[in-house]
Amino acid sequence: MADQKECDSPKIDRSGSLAGTILCRIVVPCWLLAGAAFKLMELDWKLLPPPVRSVSGTIGEWFGRDPEAWLDFTMRFIIGSEFALAVIMIASARLARPIAIALLSLSIVILAIVLGQGYDSKIGISSLFSGDCGCFGSSGPPPIVMLLIDGALLTLVLFFRPTRSDSNAMHPGLIGLAILAFIPALALPDRQIQVSEAPGQTEATVDEDGWQLPPTTLKANYFPQFKDWLGKPIRDQELAQLLPRPLPRGLLTGEQLVIFYRGDCDHCQEMFLTYFSAPELEIPVLAVDVMDYDVAGSLEFFCEACDVAELPEGPSYLIQTPVVVRLMDGTVTCIGDGSNSDEEIESCIFGELHEKPHDSHSLPAAAARAGRFATADWRQRTSNMAFDPVSQE
Repeated sequence: MADQKECDSPKIDRSGSLAGTILCRIVVPCWLLAGAAFKLMELDWKLLPPPVRSVSGTIGEWFGRDPEAWLDFTMRFIIGSEFALAVIMIASARLARPIAIALLSLSIVILAIVLGQGYDSKIGISSLFSGDCGCFGSSGPPPIVMLLIDGALLTLVLFFRPTRSDSNAMHPGLIGLAILAFIPALALPDRQIQVSEAPGQTEATVDEDGWQLPPTTLKANYFPQFKDWLGKPIRDQELAQLLPRPLPRGLLTGEQLVIFYRGDCDHCQEMFLTYFSAPELEIPVLAVDVMDYDVAGSLEFFCEACDVAELPEGPSYLIQTPVVVRLMDGTVTCIGDGSNSDEEIESCIFGELHEKPHDSHSLPAAAARAGRFATADWRQRTSNMAFDPVSQE
């Protein structure tokens, strides 16, 4: 009877090692769990690497999904998958190594793409050590550090096999554990930010221009679809409703430019210096600072004649700055941002495609001399943003 029990018990595969077991069933899953936990605590959509956001957006368009809702689902699904796979790696000796190899390989590919898109030839190698990949929240290490760590882990996983039993049977409770691990990512409610200035205000009101006043509760993430603004009143757009009051007089009258920028965005600075640094401007400009960056890195602002405003601090804005919005009597007639061609951006600044003003006094002399701010060099640095749709963070 004892011999029978011994034969029925799973045999241990001695080809593996203790080092491989610790690596595949403790180190890598804990590394994965830590990253997932940090991302879940913040639920900041900008933490998704640009290639992932791009693929997610394409899939969402195929299915006709709302971009904001789909991006939120994508992030939660990825976080939930990381929790589930980490639990499976801890519980299953047979699956731990294949999952570790697959996840680390995928991570390396994504990080390599992020580094390639973010490389700035003018800055050189040092540009590889800036920014973050969102792997461990907004305060995580830069992509190149994560690439080195994941590369080292993958190398060790390939060399060291974990010990495991000869049995190929799937533990019946494994699927249940994976589902339980997946639930928190989907169940956690959306984070909201309370505006302290008006804690008692709960009902939406409008100002004298029919422009809805800023809400008292802000979302954690805003992902404006600027292409959908064309032909619509700017006051009806959710992002525009966040602007502080009072708004500049005449914003809804005649031709106006509204420019969303970040204070640490170098090509935003270049655009203002080139086109809007004159003491007087041909067209009124409202410059809106997207306040989701470290103000310690702010650059000099070259638009004394601009009206200025700020989006509320706290939320994360998925905006690829600069964004130029041209208005006619409050209706959006043109949109240009870093994802557009240089001609499209210029058409929004000047009002007509390829046509530049002949009066050199109406715009800064730099614009008259340079013609375009969106040169090949500017376009190169725009592409280097790796669709931060966020621009320079």
